[in-house]
Amino acid sequence: MKKSIAMGALSLMVATLQLLATANAFAQEKLIAQLDQDEDGLISIREAVADPNLLAVFGKIDTNGDGKISAEELSSSTLAQALVKN
Repeated sequence: MKKSIAMGALSLMVATLQLLATANAFAQEKLIAQLDQDEDGLISIREAVADPNLLAVFGKIDTNGDGKISAEELSSSTLAQALVKN
């Protein structure tokens, strides 16, 4: 009985984490779609001007320093994850 309760709780936790990851990925895609004016799949510094919160942390999210934020940079940044939740 205890094993089945533990397995049920574990399954619920895994499902919740998957749901959160999916929601976060969707929010990041939405942010890129909203700001990506030239439709190259990246957010340039010029495009980020439309979102003051993103602009404020742009340099920290743009880890490779190319002047653009990719989906990968968004997904790996805790700063970006906080932004897309707002």
